[in-house]
Amino acid sequence: MFTDILTPPLPILIILFIVFVLIAGFRVSRLLARVRHGGRPSHALHQWSEPPLSSWKYEPFSMAAILVHIIASLLLAGAALATASKPTSFDTTFFSNGLTMFVLLWFVDGGSLSLVGYLVGSLATFPLASLRKEPLSYAITEEGIIHGTTLLPWRLFSHFSINRKDGLIRLYSAFAPNLPSVVLKPTAALIDEISSSLCKYLPDHPVNEGLAWYRTKYLLVPTMLLVCFLFVAAGWFSFYLPRELALFSIAMLMSISAFFGNRLITLFSFGISKFASSTSPTT
Repeated sequence: MFTDILTPPLPILIILFIVFVLIAGFRVSRLLARVRHGGRPSHALHQWSEPPLSSWKYEPFSMAAILVHIIASLLLAGAALATASKPTSFDTTFFSNGLTMFVLLWFVDGGSLSLVGYLVGSLATFPLASLRKEPLSYAITEEGIIHGTTLLPWRLFSHFSINRKDGLIRLYSAFAPNLPSVVLKPTAALIDEISSSLCKYLPDHPVNEGLAWYRTKYLLVPTMLLVCFLFVAAGWFSFYLPRELALFSIAMLMSISAFFGNRLITLFSFGISKFASSTSPTT
């Protein structure tokens, strides 16, 4: 009975998990909504808005890698919830410092499940945000292409292509030149003007000479599968550790997995591990 009072009960831990899933989903949704709609850059050569395209149709490799990453996060979350159902690792003699242990156990158990819930909510919200129908804003500048409020410098791309039949412009990754990083569908009146501007900064054909064998879109999903498998295996192995240590380990593994998964997708898509650029002043 004494340990039941000091340790967080499973229903409370599940509630914490769900609450932080919802908090993360709400925060990420608001962030993505702000990022999608940029201002009006004063130095833009061209700017327009267009309905969002189907990511699964036009960027299937990137979306498949993201799906693998989300499934891995759900499996790790399952390991955390299964671990939370285990009895506490301590007997009553360990609770002589009642208040201290109360705080520590609630911090470790509750904090770990809250972190896991927040990461699940954050990762799962990104593909769901692609279902939004609000128009996306784009602009072409001398520094790069602006997607919402994010500046993507020209160095992130290897080349571009135009499909006039479908009205599509594809910009390909500098790391994996056969992987489309950005797919645009401007109005027919703009496509020729945008094409002329792009020719000033990017070639209109692939330049693949001297590329390493691993710089291809076909390795994105297998690499993500390998990385996620290692983290999921380690997470479920942690289940056999004492409950408190297992929860903390799974939360840390999930944090590291989220970090490396995001960096891997960004590396293949743009040739960098993270974005450091932002838009210039707008009017």
